Amino acid sequence: MQENFEKWRVGIPDTFYPISELQKYVQYGTVKSYLKDSLVVSPGEAIHKFIYVLTGKLQVNFVFSDGRERMVYFGGKHCMFNYLFQYNSDNRMAAYIIALEDSQLCFFSWEQLEKIFHMDGNLFFEIMRNESAKCNFFMKQSAEMDFLNPTIRIVKLIYQLCVSQGKPVNNHIEVNIDLPLRDISEITGAHYVTVSKVFCTLNKLHILDKKRDKIVIFDIRKLEELTQETQLFKHDGTDY
Repeated sequence: MQENFEKWRVGIPDTFYPISELQKYVQYGTVKSYLKDSLVVSPGEAIHKFIYVLTGKLQVNFVFSDGRERMVYFGGKHCMFNYLFQYNSDNRMAAYIIALEDSQLCFFSWEQLEKIFHMDGNLFFEIMRNESAKCNFFMKQSAEMDFLNPTIRIVKLIYQLCVSQGKPVNNHIEVNIDLPLRDISEITGAHYVTVSKVFCTLNKLHILDKKRDKIVIFDIRKLEELTQETQLFKHDGTDY
């Protein structure tokens, strides 16, 4: 499970918008502790609770009827997981939550939150901010999947990694990460063959070189320029 988390963390923000003020009101909820890798919410389980992370980290996954899984998002201290309203009309997939670390959580019911909002109306808007941050992120991802060429989604991911995790080494930048091509394919939604072609092209252009445990970027300016292109391959061939 930790390996799965490390793969997806490169493309998804941690916690989105933390809500530290809610910790003042944990006495109105129910506090529970969970060991690493334990289930917090089982697939398809309807708990109708608002989950607030006091310590540790949780991950939300979708499991499909054929057994495949997809990580949706994760969150650490002061993150929230809104399970007050659950819609399980799609029997092809079900969501569940697992603890990535030893975690302490507080569960709030609708009535408990309503009482807290009467005492601190600002918390309602803090929670809306968290929900809005998630919605905006996933709407942007959805739009990119529809309108950005797969090759550019790959280039954008590499550039984001370079900016967020890259370290200057002599006359280049290194991103120390073990990120196989198949994982990049899953994160970006691009075919594995397309991912391979993108890295071969960027290597031939002497923009970067991908090694097993790191990505070496020689020309970050050119890499940034490519994120603004409509596609990487200018011919009319098929993009997988």
